[in-house]
Amino acid sequence: MATRLLRQKGVINYPVFVVADAVDKERAVELINRENRYIIQGVLSARSLDRSERAATFARFKRMGATEVFVTWHAIKQRLFLAWHFQNSGITLRVIPVRDEPLFKGADLWVIGGLPSLSFNPAVLTGIDFKIKQIFDFIGALIILIIASPIYLAIMLLIRLDSPGPVFYRQTRIGLHGRPFKVWKFRSMVTNADQLQQSLESANKTQDGILFKMAADPRITKVGKWLRDYSLDELPQVFNVLRGEMSLVGPRPLPIRDVERFSEHHFIRHEVLPGITGLWQVSGRSDIEDFEDVLRLDLSYIENWSLWLDISILLKTVGVVLKKSGAY
Repeated sequence: MATRLLRQKGVINYPVFVVADAVDKERAVELINRENRYIIQGVLSARSLDRSERAATFARFKRMGATEVFVTWHAIKQRLFLAWHFQNSGITLRVIPVRDEPLFKGADLWVIGGLPSLSFNPAVLTGIDFKIKQIFDFIGALIILIIASPIYLAIMLLIRLDSPGPVFYRQTRIGLHGRPFKVWKFRSMVTNADQLQQSLESANKTQDGILFKMAADPRITKVGKWLRDYSLDELPQVFNVLRGEMSLVGPRPLPIRDVERFSEHHFIRHEVLPGITGLWQVSGRSDIEDFEDVLRLDLSYIENWSLWLDISILLKTVGVVLKKSGAY
């Protein structure tokens, strides 16, 4: 009773924001006000969660001291990955299904204004988990570099003898939080491969065109074909791991060309360190032609991450590489 009186007097009310589509705003505000425990500092449209507006939106949340944000289900059901942004900002996300809508599986159910609401904290590789993964990656990459050093030297010699051009190939890829970085590979194509790709786009075998996959790519050199069959062209990426730009296991970092074709929900892949191998690589590699299937595998990895999962994927990668499964 005393707590209720204090809330009604505005003594212990909490500052919050509401994010909703226009048709849901009035109803959402009404439900929140029934609780007599929140001070609504602003009501934003669902567009405030889009990539172009997101940074300014979260800056406003922090500037106004909001510790909780209420978002209607309709406004976030196609943007569930944004729950990670709320978590990383230290803000509790409350989802209000103001209409008669199915609830998100695995969410904690609580009541506001007499109606059910959702609260959930998606698994994110942050904090101690991130540190453990980084230590494992650094030690693993160092061991690989030491053991495989004779293989590195042999490959470098073969590339030199096979075709003119540099031994290594560096390409800009998009990594953690959308930051670009240079990924290292052994060169497996002719030196002007990037310029030739545009003329080959019509032969792309992926369904949605996000990834570029071609079964008989004419740009690949003789040694390059062998390197790709056994994924040996990826070995220099241990340097990216040692630099903290990549992990041994995680979603593959993609070139700018691919990322420019992303839909909004695809950017969740950039919330964790990209990897040399991952569930995509041990579940079909180039045989997977639909990027939504790639995303599904990446999400499964992110949501279920454990150190043992990383180890099991690394072990499976060895088998996949030796069988040349889905490689070209």
